[in-house]
Amino acid sequence: MNRKLDYSSVWKDTQAQLNAHREGVGAISGLFLFVPDWVSRLFAGQPDLVDASTPAEILAAFQVYYAGNWFTLLPTGLLSFFGAVAIYVLLTRKDLATIGSALGKALALLPFYFIVQLAGGLITLAGFLALILPGMYLAGRLTPLGAVAVAETERGFSGTIARVWDLTRGNGWSIFFLTLVVALVASLTAMIIGLFVGLACRLLAGAEGVPFIETGVDAALGAVIATLMVSLSVAIYRNLTAD
Repeated sequence: MNRKLDYSSVWKDTQAQLNAHREGVGAISGLFLFVPDWVSRLFAGQPDLVDASTPAEILAAFQVYYAGNWFTLLPTGLLSFFGAVAIYVLLTRKDLATIGSALGKALALLPFYFIVQLAGGLITLAGFLALILPGMYLAGRLTPLGAVAVAETERGFSGTIARVWDLTRGNGWSIFFLTLVVALVASLTAMIIGLFVGLACRLLAGAEGVPFIETGVDAALGAVIATLMVSLSVAIYRNLTAD
């Protein structure tokens, strides 16, 4: 019988991981999550969703956005993806405790990690397309997929999927609601901070604001949230694999 997820232990471990690796995680997050996102926000902006009210219109708006800005979004997106893998490596591989070794291993793992995450994303998407609840459940079951892919690379593609499915048995909904609450609280906090910064910039500089500062703050907050979610995923994995 699988052990039940301990919310308190997971959250404490999330914080402990970030504290123990704050220098390495901070450097990787700053260089590969914050900077690319800041560049994309400055030069590509955000999709225009003002007149989009239906799923089809929203999808069309994103298609226009990506088609017109792929030359910025593609390299910055790849760098951010690589940064997330490097943080996974730093947090899960005790034999690769330095930034340089983590980056080297992350580069080697990138194709495998991409394939595994793509498969997980397609499985979750199929659940959401069928009905909302199966998608939510599958999202919970596959949350530690990145951690397993990096920590237990010897399992290969099918072994990684099987491993995460076995680990999360009986905990799908618990994992989903934990990640949902953390993501919502973090996103709401970031939104409030962003609103205050935007208001301050407009009070100082007029209606145009200060895009350089506003996008920088948004990118920094986004990097913090992304790093937090990676650490949370690793903590969930560690909690479910603890003896």
